[in-house]
Amino acid sequence: MCGIAGFFNPDVNYMTEKPKWKHILERMNHAQKRRGPDNEGTYLTSLCGLAHVRLEIIDLVTGQQPMVRKRQGRECAISFNGEIYNMAELKAELLLEGADFQTTSDTEVILEGYMLHGKNYIQKLNGIFAIALWDSAAEELYLFRDRLGVKPLFYAMTEKTLVFSSEIKGLLAYPGIRPIIDREGLCEVFALGPAKTYGKGVFKDVWEVLPGQCITFGRTSVSEEFYWKLKSHPHEDTMEQTIEKTAWLVEDAVKKQMLSDIPISTFLSGGVDSSLVTAICAKELKKQGKVLNTFSFDFQNNDKYFKSNSFQPSQDRPYVEQMVDFAGTNHRFLECSNQDQLDCLYKTVDARDLPCMADVESSMLYFCSKVTAYNKVTLTGECADEQEHAC
Repeated sequence: MCGIAGFFNPDVNYMTEKPKWKHILERMNHAQKRRGPDNEGTYLTSLCGLAHVRLEIIDLVTGQQPMVRKRQGRECAISFNGEIYNMAELKAELLLEGADFQTTSDTEVILEGYMLHGKNYIQKLNGIFAIALWDSAAEELYLFRDRLGVKPLFYAMTEKTLVFSSEIKGLLAYPGIRPIIDREGLCEVFALGPAKTYGKGVFKDVWEVLPGQCITFGRTSVSEEFYWKLKSHPHEDTMEQTIEKTAWLVEDAVKKQMLSDIPISTFLSGGVDSSLVTAICAKELKKQGKVLNTFSFDFQNNDKYFKSNSFQPSQDRPYVEQMVDFAGTNHRFLECSNQDQLDCLYKTVDARDLPCMADVESSMLYFCSKVTAYNKVTLTGECADEQEHAC
């Protein structure tokens, strides 16, 4: 998990007061430093500023951001949060086209792909991402978000200045942007919370780049387009074909998300989703002579006070133990007390900036803080989908 931020104004020359604007970029970084505790950087040009805080997962040595490339009088810069799962295939294609790589990062793959093919190159990316990309020749700033909106990206306009950030608190670090709640925002909090309407940032005049969207900010215009939309098609496969294809898709999705230069782990509750993710990861790591770290979570004295119900008919631990034996993982049982969860409630709201499932997410925040002592990257099966969490 990293954090991006920045600003753009076609009528301002930021270089005339460079120290001032660099300081503002640093403030935006500081506001979301927890997203990227390992490194940070800024980039400033006459019309645009980019900021980045980094959690080091891939290319630990040369993957610093914002990343800048110059070619034939053209300068492009990128601030990227996410992971590109088909990085190796894309890099091989770009090398055949004459790309010159200086790092092993997926960030550079995006930047080189853009410089060779333009903004439509985004359609080739298989991954989760929020991207800010500046092109000096076109004098345009592009904001991209992944197809399903896994990675957050918010923005606001103050006079003619675009301000963007991975988190709303990053926007609030920019002078003049204040957290104002209006009637529409209150409806989001009290009528929809912990959910919210896509595209809205709850606070007045704060917006969210939509999943699969590209927004282009230029000297004289702003344009919005979707590079991808979900489409519905008739399902015509046989039962056997469906089982085979689904099995391949699930296994492929998990393997692709194991892309990391540091050790990974999994959360293991004993349910179908986390057990499936764990089994695949453990099998792949075993081929490399490695043992997967797994973690399960429970509340103190759950064995004493647990009562079966329709939502959870039995405790998790017996199924966790079966999976640990089956997959041969290095497992740790972690516990959370009521006080631990209470202490994390305010931290959870601060982390989200938005309505959330406070009790569920406070316990998750607590457990992630414990897991990070062992692993910074973990795959989970939360809500029966394959998600990657950077602790």
